[in-house]
Amino acid sequence: MTIRTAYLNDLSAIQAVEDDNFTAEDFGLSKSSLRYHLKKNRIYVAEVDGQIVGYILWLERKNYFRLYSLAVLKSFQSQGFGKALLNYSMKILNNKNLSLEVKSTNQKAIALYEKMGFKKVKTLPSYYPNGVDGVLMLFS
Repeated sequence: MTIRTAYLNDLSAIQAVEDDNFTAEDFGLSKSSLRYHLKKNRIYVAEVDGQIVGYILWLERKNYFRLYSLAVLKSFQSQGFGKALLNYSMKILNNKNLSLEVKSTNQKAIALYEKMGFKKVKTLPSYYPNGVDGVLMLFS
């Protein structure tokens, strides 16, 4: 596995990972949104034998970074790619002010974030369109 900064020519492969994981109802990112983020924010990709199998997207704010999206192709999940993407990007960001929101029902993601040092700080009632609560987590 290789992890590296994403480039504009990775757009279609990143979109494939996005489409494998999210629908519009899940806040799935469009190709134009991903293109924007490739130009304006930080995206890192995980590759296996030249194939992009996952990505992580961080939004850079004035005093912190916000984890906006983390996705791994379903056929590569539960193999440590999400954790590797988090490790890699958190080292590069070298910033203790990290935040994220996650569905309260996504226990697998919450467990990973907690393992990486994020703490639950607030419940966000009906944060997602289908009425599911969100959880705000901060890295400390």
